[in-house]
Amino acid sequence: MENNTKTFKYVDYLWDDQKALSLGDNQVDLFLYRSNILGADLRITNYGGGNTSCRTIEKDPLTNEDVEVMWIKGSGGDIGTLNRSGIAGIYTNRLRDLKNVYGGLEDEDRMVGLFNHCIYDLDSKAPSIDTLCMAYYPSLI
Repeated sequence: MENNTKTFKYVDYLWDDQKALSLGDNQVDLFLYRSNILGADLRITNYGGGNTSCRTIEKDPLTNEDVEVMWIKGSGGDIGTLNRSGIAGIYTNRLRDLKNVYGGLEDEDRMVGLFNHCIYDLDSKAPSIDTLCMAYYPSLI
């Protein structure tokens, strides 16, 4: 069997193809796996720091329509130990709609409070403060 392990000068290559394959096509589990790898090396991410997210297409429980959901690290979480209970699932379109009610820099605290109106997964952790930054990155899905 060919050894595909990559070597780098300043960081360790921690990706395990077998582990990733065992997660199948579960994009949230793969997101958690990638996050844990990134957070495992404190030369890259400080403990308790960093932020990661992914987007998936899910069925809206009220309309049964396909919607884009952004899964993001919860507030105060550590990506090195992140698990399902430490993330938030948020309707991406609702996050983007917050720009319609944004009142400027003095409105920042209120905007964070409005995240609750964007929740898709009712078991979500409070979303990270970086949520809006992640919401405006172009979607690759």
